[in-house]
Amino acid sequence: MRALLSKEDYETFTEKVDIASSKGVSIPYSVEYGGTVGEPTFEVTLLDENQDLNLLDKITWHNMMREFNIKGTY
Repeated sequence: MRALLSKEDYETFTEKVDIASSKGVSIPYSVEYGGTVGEPTFEVTLLDENQDLNLLDKITWHNMMREFNIKGTY
């Protein structure tokens, strides 16, 4: 699975990978930097063909919701 991400989306992706890792789930991926200095892009490739971004969202959903509640934003 490949995805072209903005800087902000890539930061969110790496946060979710860290959360999954803390839960014992490895999300191997490669990343290629592209775009321009003002608008960088990140082409992320998940290396496990049985994983996708939806799985990563499911694994990290509770953690991300807790973070939003703690900060008081929705």
